Amino acid sequence: MTAVFTDIQGFSAISEQLDPAHLVRLLNRYLTAMSAIIMENLGAIDKYEGDAIIAFFGAPVYREDHAALACRSALAMKEAERELNTFIVDEGLSPSPLFTRIGINTGDMVVGNMGAENRMDYTIMGSAVNLASRIEGANKQYRTGGILISEYTKEKIGDEFVCRSLDRVRVVGISTPVRLYELLGSRSAPGPLQDGGDPGQADYLAAWEEAVGLFERGSFEKAGDMFALLARKMPGNNTAQLYAERCLSRAASPQPEAWDGITNLTEK
Repeated sequence: MTAVFTDIQGFSAISEQLDPAHLVRLLNRYLTAMSAIIMENLGAIDKYEGDAIIAFFGAPVYREDHAALACRSALAMKEAERELNTFIVDEGLSPSPLFTRIGINTGDMVVGNMGAENRMDYTIMGSAVNLASRIEGANKQYRTGGILISEYTKEKIGDEFVCRSLDRVRVVGISTPVRLYELLGSRSAPGPLQDGGDPGQADYLAAWEEAVGLFERGSFEKAGDMFALLARKMPGNNTAQLYAERCLSRAASPQPEAWDGITNLTEK
């Protein structure tokens, strides 16, 4: 199955500036729009936790394309977010635009009725579910455009989507490293890389993959130069700027010979 976790960046700060009734109106508008997209793509809503949505694809009716359905949903949610933010600004529903972070992971999960004998929830559990949650949080650390998927999801979606490689990481509570990918768009309708334009996307992505490879092999100066160039080519590409900064830092403080290219994430 495939699990999806979403969260609104900085929502605690937004909620502090709204009275409870106003906050409920904003959340209901947002959650209604996002949930409709998930269900239109045959996903199931597990639960809401404040502004966060937990959903899954592949149950109660199994579908082979559950990973692709999850990715299509994520891209549609980001598009809906742009439209929703226009309405929110016009109506004054939020002191700032909303930015959704989404984490997606595919793997073996348990799904079914769980809880007390007199109070059951149809829900998902398992390490693969926890990893989806950790991946959602990694969007903040990598300054992404909002959607991260695991290598396990990437393996299942074929060539339908445009993605770029990020680090192999160890997330909090899970020792096995996993490759992260940023989901950028669909090949049938490729979008801009984050907030920039489309400066020859295929060439840009090829250069990106080369830079990531150099970084993981410990060629920090060469990788840093490439990431800095990529950041200049697309000023809104905050992830490229992050990698350029990391390369500069690592080049100034050489890593031990045991450097394996794996990044240990210390935040959820």
